[in-house]
Amino acid sequence: MSDRVPAAIAAVSSILILIYACTAAPTTNPSPQPVAQGQSPGGPGAQRVPLTDSARRVRDSVNAARRDSASAMILRSIAGRENQPAESVFKNIKILKGIPAGRLVNIMNMGFGRSLGVSCGFCHVPGKWDLDDKEEKNTARLMFAMVQTINRDYMSKVPNDRGAPPVVNCFTCHRGNAKPIGPEGPPGNRPAAPPGD
Repeated sequence: MSDRVPAAIAAVSSILILIYACTAAPTTNPSPQPVAQGQSPGGPGAQRVPLTDSARRVRDSVNAARRDSASAMILRSIAGRENQPAESVFKNIKILKGIPAGRLVNIMNMGFGRSLGVSCGFCHVPGKWDLDDKEEKNTARLMFAMVQTINRDYMSKVPNDRGAPPVVNCFTCHRGNAKPIGPEGPPGNRPAAPPGD
């Protein structure tokens, strides 16, 4: 019974957020983008239309509710072992070894999930967290190693008179999006490359 409570809370909050977003959404629709001959609007190779602010808030809220629900369930399942090293509580820990298991769950939720604006299922097979079946999980491991290298080899050498050296993390580039954001903004807002490039 208690395992269903977070799922029910997530479902109810998702519905309320969706209702709010629909009532707060602008009443005008953006002009449709032209579709190339023989190509469907949502077909393979079609450009994705950027999310409206309202739709982005709904997506982010739903993903946050999913992450929070999964985190609460995992923390309940490891109750009493939260302070043990993550690799002694969970299977297939390749990065973040030696940190407390409870902290690992919070890093996954707030650090990775929130920074990329995704829920646990983006990198993991839900309920089978140890599997390496998704390429996104391996990409996250590589990017974590990249961030560690940047912080250790470069950022630690940046002069800083305000205390600890500056650091980069997932949010530095992703800013709440699954794909890193460049100076042009989210992928849907980037101008198309000129012909011949």
